[in-house]
Amino acid sequence: MEIQPIIVAVFAAYFAALIGIAIVGAARMREMADYVLAGRRMSSFTSALSASSSTTSGWTMLVFPALAFSEGTVHLWTLVAIVLGAWFNWTYVAKRLRRYTIAAESLTLPDFFEKRFADRTGTLRTVSAALTLLFIMFYVNSGLIGGTKLLGTIFGLEHTIGVLIALAAVTSYTFISGFMAVSRTDVFQSMVMLTCFIILPLTLIFTSTSPFSGEGQPAGFLNPFTGAGNEVVTAVFVLSTAGWGLGAFGSQRVLQRFMAIESEGRITQSRNFAITWIILIFSFGFLLGIVARPALMEMGLLGGESLFDPERVYFVVSQAFFIPVFTGLLLTGVVAAIMSTADSQLLLGSAIATDDVPLIRRLARRWEHVHVLWVSGRVWLGRTLLLTIGGIAGVLAIAWPDSIASLVAYAWGGMGASFGPVTILALYWRRFNFPGALASIVAGATTVSVFQFTSGGPWGMFDMAIASAPGYIVAFPTAVVVTLLTSPPSRAITEQFDHVRANAQPA
Repeated sequence: MEIQPIIVAVFAAYFAALIGIAIVGAARMREMADYVLAGRRMSSFTSALSASSSTTSGWTMLVFPALAFSEGTVHLWTLVAIVLGAWFNWTYVAKRLRRYTIAAESLTLPDFFEKRFADRTGTLRTVSAALTLLFIMFYVNSGLIGGTKLLGTIFGLEHTIGVLIALAAVTSYTFISGFMAVSRTDVFQSMVMLTCFIILPLTLIFTSTSPFSGEGQPAGFLNPFTGAGNEVVTAVFVLSTAGWGLGAFGSQRVLQRFMAIESEGRITQSRNFAITWIILIFSFGFLLGIVARPALMEMGLLGGESLFDPERVYFVVSQAFFIPVFTGLLLTGVVAAIMSTADSQLLLGSAIATDDVPLIRRLARRWEHVHVLWVSGRVWLGRTLLLTIGGIAGVLAIAWPDSIASLVAYAWGGMGASFGPVTILALYWRRFNFPGALASIVAGATTVSVFQFTSGGPWGMFDMAIASAPGYIVAFPTAVVVTLLTSPPSRAITEQFDHVRANAQPA
């Protein structure tokens, strides 16, 4: 694609807006609680759109439409699973998690686990932190590769240069801003993403002769109960699809938004905002994948090298149907999706590394009351670790590039199966104890990793896109059995559980 000055100008204006929001937000950041959870003063609207947009990524803008484009309406069930997972998470996890983390004075999920189970060994916190950082690396890696694809499409940049530019872009305003400003940039970016996803499919529908004719589409494409090869959906497909919803319960960047909202009474309103946005963004993404094939066939573009990689469908449609200024605006939607996830992951990673990795945690405590330029030394340590984590992810993206789909599937599925079951049980089961929690986390992470790094899991028995469901199937009973076979929690732990449950705020 020839470089268009107007597209460069649009991108420059977009990043200038992000930096501006970050600088304004940084003015209110002083301590680690501000850097990690914005002092727990996020509004309903900000928490809702920030939580929702941070769950989207290059996967939402590039892979989800590509799945619908390649395999058809069967991925309507992926949309349903994502919406249901988000709704149940907001409804049954958000209030209790916010209330419990306030009672336990916790800023991160590993910190909460340690205090919830009174683990004086530090094992639970350390294992949780290590796994979180592992999955964050994969997530940031996917974002950098998504950014590289975008930069390669627009400017013809080769892979390494694209990764470095994408990394510099996302670390710049995240370094400046902290949690509140990142959340506010997420709100801005969520509106950009939604606007782009509305414009693209509607344009194709109104400019195509017969967008829903099924022309050029494989058998079964328009039947939500069959795959693109006209095979009826299987139980394995249902489990795989359910995994996209199950991942929400362990997604720590979403759980952070629950912790940070200013009032428990605002959570229902936040949920309504969030679910509305999620339904809209995924519905229009799904629609884009369905109508792109007939539209591109009419233009004689289907089957060219530009569509060899289905993950480039969004790019091709943006270039083929719009003048450069609108192409630039539409491509910022991909940037918004990548940035809104990558910034949240980097910030989460720096918070986890600062607060939950033993040696670094001791150093952070020493620097907490040392202020440099009105900001705590602990925050500066977090910023340094943010750059470190970003740098490692950049090296991995350069050395071992992979598809966005597989990277996100492992990160989302791994985080979900590792921390979803233990979070739910910690909030709802009074008898749940430390050995059960540790066993659940290890079982969930191991199961997803086995499925990810073998073909179809053990003995190739199940070939699925995401392995959250097998992780849950193993982690939940493991947690229950180990808990019942070991000593019950102490009286102090159960009293805190009872106190938190008894002090619910009205909705």
